[in-house]
Amino acid sequence: METSFWDSNLFQTIVLILTIGTTVGIALWQFRAHKRKELQNAVSILLLQIKDIETNIEYIFSEGLINGMIQEVPMHYSTIIFEDNQWNKYAHSVVGHLSQESFEKIDMFFKVAQRIREQQIYIKQKIQLATENRAFYYYKQIYNNAVIENPTQNVMSIVERFNNANIPSYIQKELALYHKLTDGIAYTELLKLK
Repeated sequence: METSFWDSNLFQTIVLILTIGTTVGIALWQFRAHKRKELQNAVSILLLQIKDIETNIEYIFSEGLINGMIQEVPMHYSTIIFEDNQWNKYAHSVVGHLSQESFEKIDMFFKVAQRIREQQIYIKQKIQLATENRAFYYYKQIYNNAVIENPTQNVMSIVERFNNANIPSYIQKELALYHKLTDGIAYTELLKLK
């Protein structure tokens, strides 16, 4: 009873090894493709957020601050610099793919943006509080002067004083630390990963 090569254990072992090798190869290829896709998605999210942050900060510089004075209406209506810090979520994904210098620049950009964001929220809260206080004192003054002989003239005088008041606003120094990221090497390296 002689068995042919095709029916032998050696042939079956070779087929099994090839099948396992192929399966492992496909699994590794899928794993690497999935990791690459995750990296591309993370980089895309970071690139979009960097552009959004720069746009929002530049708006604050151009509209919210004029001659070192906070412009209350534009600052009040300004978009919060960012809602969710995507760098905190995805920094680990790009750490081995960027140079150390670029990684540090991007990290510093997000740290400065975070500090500016905190001050922006604080300023917006103070503007809201100031608006509420102005309204309170404005109406209080009107009601207090309403009992005097000529209340219309007093009301106009109060309105004029409020409209002519030019009180300088306090500016936090975090805005001086901001540097645009899209013009540099760090952004270019991040863009290459996409």
